[in-house]
Amino acid sequence: MDSTLDVARSFVQAVQDRNADAAAALCADDVEVTLPGLPEPFQGKEGVRQMIRMAPVELVQTPRDELVDGKNVKITTLTRAPGIFANYTTWNFEIDGSLVRRLNFELRAAN
Repeated sequence: MDSTLDVARSFVQAVQDRNADAAAALCADDVEVTLPGLPEPFQGKEGVRQMIRMAPVELVQTPRDELVDGKNVKITTLTRAPGIFANYTTWNFEIDGSLVRRLNFELRAAN
């Protein structure tokens, strides 16, 4: 990967493609992913795979904004699961080298 932004973009694309192995390959072994409303973060590559398996089958994410600050990347998407929900999702990545070390999300209603 050329940059932290490339890593983050690739991770978002892997989630949209429901490619759990591709997303896990972009992560450090001890990655931690925190989702709003869940009491415990997902841990490790298997946790990333589990997170993707839990996502709605039809998940459409349209990029809205990107911000890079050193090893931290924020990508905001309009996230839709047709007929279920629509929100603005901000993906807060901490990237170490070319691997996602931590990821958490901020959600804001889109309508």
